[in-house]
Amino acid sequence: MRISIRLDSAAAKAQLRRWGGEFRAKAHKAVARGIASQASEVKQAVRAHVASSLTVVKKSFVKGFSAKVLDRDKNRLPALYVGSGISWAGVHEYGTRINGRMLIPLHGRVGRKKFKAQIAALMRGGNAYFIKNKRGNIVLMAENIKDHDRTLAGFKRRYRKAEGIGKLKRGDDIPIAVLVPRVALRKRLNIERLVAGHIPRLSAAIQQQIETLD
Repeated sequence: MRISIRLDSAAAKAQLRRWGGEFRAKAHKAVARGIASQASEVKQAVRAHVASSLTVVKKSFVKGFSAKVLDRDKNRLPALYVGSGISWAGVHEYGTRINGRMLIPLHGRVGRKKFKAQIAALMRGGNAYFIKNKRGNIVLMAENIKDHDRTLAGFKRRYRKAEGIGKLKRGDDIPIAVLVPRVALRKRLNIERLVAGHIPRLSAAIQQQIETLD
């Protein structure tokens, strides 16, 4: 069925434009309210998913994920933004492959800046050398000497724990990192599926707000 409307007066056309503009503004606010009512729930669900799926060292990483209403453009209906302020967080959602030789710390995690400074200190002190282990991997080693006790403290502690070793002797070789030609990061998050599961409730919340308009 088709409905055709013909307006014969300028006043009638102006009234239709005013009504359309007023309703559009009301609908815009109603959609924003509907989204806002669900944004906090979505945010908490996403953060819980990230915390349970990844081994998180810094709480700020989890808090970087947010869900908020995008409502600046008055010519478009509001939208729900779900994402992270950390630019590289998406690699955990989709997975990726990084080519190029890289040093990966052994026996635990080390912050990028701290690890770089530690390697630089060992290099300057002449206490960093590569060996090829039985598996054919290129491993960066350091000697357990007094001059580098502070730099090696974390590496020694993690190495002892991983290998079940008691006390290390002076002159023992400490494995620091492994040199790899590339790194493949597998998909570990599924935020898209999680958000998709909230769409029915989000849609119902928006509809509820729209139905209140007169």
